[in-house]
Amino acid sequence: MKTPQHISVPVFVLVATALAALQACAPTVCAAGEPGRFVPAPDAVSMEPSPHGTLGLQPILTQSFLQATDAPMSLPPATPIGTVEVLPAPAAAPDRSSLPRDVAPSKPSISPQLPGLKLDDRAAPLTLEDVLRSVLLSYPLLQAVERERGIAAGKLTTAMGAFDTKVNMAGQSLAPGTYENYRSDFGFSQQFMTGGISAFGGFRTGFGDFPTYNLGQKTANAGEWRGGLNIPLARDREIDRARASRAQAALDVSLAEPTIERSRLDYMKSAARSYWNWLGSGERYAATERLLELATERDKQLSLKVNSGIVASIERVDNQQNIALRNGLIVQADRALQQSSIELSLYHRNESGQPLLARRSRLSPVPTPVEPTVELYEQSIARASSARPEFQRLSLQREKLLVERKLAVNQTLPGIDGQLMGNQDAGYGKSPLSGPNGLDRQVLQAALVFQMPVQRRDAFGKIQTLDSQLTQINRQLSYAGDQVRAEVQDAFSLLERAYEFHEQAKQRLELARLVALAEREQLRLGRSDVLRVTLREQAKFEAELAEVNARQEYWRAESDLRAADTSLGLNLPEFQLPAAPPNE
Repeated sequence: MKTPQHISVPVFVLVATALAALQACAPTVCAAGEPGRFVPAPDAVSMEPSPHGTLGLQPILTQSFLQATDAPMSLPPATPIGTVEVLPAPAAAPDRSSLPRDVAPSKPSISPQLPGLKLDDRAAPLTLEDVLRSVLLSYPLLQAVERERGIAAGKLTTAMGAFDTKVNMAGQSLAPGTYENYRSDFGFSQQFMTGGISAFGGFRTGFGDFPTYNLGQKTANAGEWRGGLNIPLARDREIDRARASRAQAALDVSLAEPTIERSRLDYMKSAARSYWNWLGSGERYAATERLLELATERDKQLSLKVNSGIVASIERVDNQQNIALRNGLIVQADRALQQSSIELSLYHRNESGQPLLARRSRLSPVPTPVEPTVELYEQSIARASSARPEFQRLSLQREKLLVERKLAVNQTLPGIDGQLMGNQDAGYGKSPLSGPNGLDRQVLQAALVFQMPVQRRDAFGKIQTLDSQLTQINRQLSYAGDQVRAEVQDAFSLLERAYEFHEQAKQRLELARLVALAEREQLRLGRSDVLRVTLREQAKFEAELAEVNARQEYWRAESDLRAADTSLGLNLPEFQLPAAPPNE
């Protein structure tokens, strides 16, 4: 079989390892091209670079292997079984000094012409306040939740419909025959919101001939006016179904605010997390670029040393492998930055609500963490205990149940209504039903109406149900206080631990930076090699990523704490929630 003239670096490493093991076990080796002749084994395999920049290795056979054959062996002429060629250095990332920061290493990462994607054309660094303001003004899901105000206002208007003035009209004529007459009726009724009082009134006419059993339909020549009042004396005096529905609808208008506030805090919290992730991705991308630049610069230095015969060419090959690896890391870091920018665009929008892809030129370093204080914790606890929307929501739900219970108690009362009604003929003509003195008909009536179910189980069952629901709400309110305190405590604890972790990550980074710098100096002096320098640089790179992650996690925790105590976004100059519509 013909021996291959060129093999890859991993095969070379395997061959070199096997040869070294064979050499250590065999006292003699066969000289190349001389069958059956044994000479002392050399102390080491020569690794000197060839004039062509390759490393040549001669085939080696152990004495024990040759003695195991009975017949003399005829070995083929010696040929090199492997070479390691110095390949051109892998392509490094292009010079980005002349490229816009929203462009990937070799081509635009996202085309601005794609529908729905627009690059942010501003140059100033993007701040968290900019993103939060965009959420307040243009985030579609928050705008959708804010429509709860309109929904609740519409339900209140519907509930007010029970107090609308009702008008009715009717006209009728009887065809010529035994009784020919013409009738018309106009009336209105009004339910008042005070005392359950209702009123009615109207005007009617009845002309022509009427049978004796319908003489009440006949009026004077100018018609008849009527009116009356209904006044509850027990049931429905303090509250009735119409007033209860109106009161609950008014509470629903107020209930829309804690719902909107809860959504606002959740969306702002998500926006803040996306913002810090975007900044952290930018710093991780920059750290990966610096790591690649070290290997690229070292390749230039190793090229001069290999050409001068100072170092073996395998050193440069090893460094070229690092360049390829770090170019791959650049691609991954670029993808992570693109992903975080796209995620941020869900919250970062222009005035018309269109998502904006933040340019990389708007990136800024993640701020240095600030040590949390006891005063911050106390302020957060106090603010959350008074301003969290959960308390307002549960309190308003409790008020709605109290209104319903008041109505149920009302239903246990007897229905006693006082009624006052009257009617008056109008015109100069006399009614055939007038009195003996020929006066126009005039009627005034007063009545007292009583009605009540004997068992009243419907009302008592509702009271029992509502009492249990009120107990549930009271327990939920008590637990909400504990839950809010625990949430603030957990957020503050996370903030403290994030600060402490960053301090350790910062110390680790300083030490890793010193070690990497010292190892590179040793390589410059010829006392180290590429492998050890690579390991030191990789350790420093990992420490740098850990420090960036620690800063990012600290500000995430800070945003979580401000969302827990409802202060996230309150420092915006233009921040002001729209006023709730009036209840009336």
